[in-house]
Amino acid sequence: MTTTGIGGEQRPAFASAEECRTWLADTPLTNPVQALAHLLRQLNLLNRLDLDAAERLSILELLRKPVLLVQKEGARRFVGKPLPLVPPEQAAFDAAQAVWQGLLAGYARCIEAALAGDVRLKAQLGLLVQRALGTLAGAQLDIYRAGFQPTPEHWRALHELYATAEQAGAAETAVEDALRHGKVPSSPREIYAEVLLLHAASPHELPLRHLAWVARWARRWSTKIVITTNPPEKETATPLCADLASSEPAGYQPVAGPTARWLDTSNLRQSLKKRLTLLDQGRQPADLQLGDDCTQPDCGQVLKQVYQRWCRGGVRRQERQVAVGRGEVICGVSAIHYYLSGRKPFRQPSHVDDEALRREREQIATFGRVARTAPEGFSEQQGYQIEEWRVVDESSTGIHVVRTPGRSGSRVAQGQLVAIRPPETQHFVLGYLRWAMVTVDACLCAGIRMIPGRAEPVGIRATDPAGTREPYRAAFLLPAIESLGTPPSIILPPGYFRVGRILDVSGGPVPRIKLLQLGDRGVDFERAAYEPAI
Repeated sequence: MTTTGIGGEQRPAFASAEECRTWLADTPLTNPVQALAHLLRQLNLLNRLDLDAAERLSILELLRKPVLLVQKEGARRFVGKPLPLVPPEQAAFDAAQAVWQGLLAGYARCIEAALAGDVRLKAQLGLLVQRALGTLAGAQLDIYRAGFQPTPEHWRALHELYATAEQAGAAETAVEDALRHGKVPSSPREIYAEVLLLHAASPHELPLRHLAWVARWARRWSTKIVITTNPPEKETATPLCADLASSEPAGYQPVAGPTARWLDTSNLRQSLKKRLTLLDQGRQPADLQLGDDCTQPDCGQVLKQVYQRWCRGGVRRQERQVAVGRGEVICGVSAIHYYLSGRKPFRQPSHVDDEALRREREQIATFGRVARTAPEGFSEQQGYQIEEWRVVDESSTGIHVVRTPGRSGSRVAQGQLVAIRPPETQHFVLGYLRWAMVTVDACLCAGIRMIPGRAEPVGIRATDPAGTREPYRAAFLLPAIESLGTPPSIILPPGYFRVGRILDVSGGPVPRIKLLQLGDRGVDFERAAYEPAI
């Protein structure tokens, strides 16, 4: 419970490590929502209390384990959700970040005491900065997993903490940290490098499973990073460069001045190249200390991506060009099928419907539209809408778009199928969200990977060996692209693909098709190559 002191001032339920142990034993922490509220309240009250600095550190060390455990459980309420978050999810994320900040503020008070001359804590400055940086690392991973962008204040705090460790000669101090590192000690320098590596890996482009791999790799391989005040003499790998006086993450553009710090990834480059070679030779990821949960071929693909980001300067395959204008975006398979069909709701087709569909396809090809066939207000009832997004830049295969705060629109998720009509184009093109993120100014940003070819909305159904026919489902046919060497393909519902599966097609150029090979896959679709079935 919380006590009240003289003058009504609220005090924490504990003011010593022994009292904290008793409070933890008596306070149920199995419910993440209640536990976060309890911990946040006590951390905030503790941070306002004048307390012996060594006793404060002892209390924080006791609170750290339950905080990390509760944060892990509580994150389920906001991790991997479509964006923007709905109010309960946003509240859960905000509460989690507040707890991280409360723990960080406690360690910051201890650091201040050490720098002010507290002899007992001055000898533990390496531990204090290591704990503070580890807290920032936990907050940062939650930020990525929730689809947000770290704030300038986050980066400023990170750089200032590392600068403090450097100035005190504690950057290389090895600290025991069983909660984050198991039996292997870690230093402030290693956690600082870990955080910068994770950001450089383009975490918003990674599915949650892959993000967990990369976060673990960044933590493990941060020991291979050498941080210097000058560029590496032998640049066998492209170094990251950070400015300790800035509020920005490390990047590949050189920084001048005494606050510049270079992350030499040469040793890491050798380790990654060796692992990539062994994976190509058939070695299992677990044998290479990549993790028992890592599977091929995904592991090799993700490792190649982080190798590019960490050691090769993150060079893009296609150059992007700045674009100006507004694009129209449709989110969701049903809405896309509705609009691409000429605002016609999808229904189970008959022979007559097939003929009507063909005629309407001809009208769309000729005039760009057909007469409105849906009941008045149908799209509003179904939540279908054509949204306006600002186009930021584009390449031959992708486009970067932004939806400003206050503009209505659907929630979006990584891997979701969308249709986009870029500025000054006549037709919608299918694509899927390669990444999505809410920026610090509350804009919703997304990177769309384009699927080439003009999509034709159709209905498809499968026939099992016993002759049972399933209901028709919405799908899209895409033509072969000779210049890219891609065969005709079809966008299917998720889980629908089987090699050799025969599908009936309603409203398409061929009545039956045979599925050949799976290509792209997202949260609400699969794309497969096909050929006409006899």
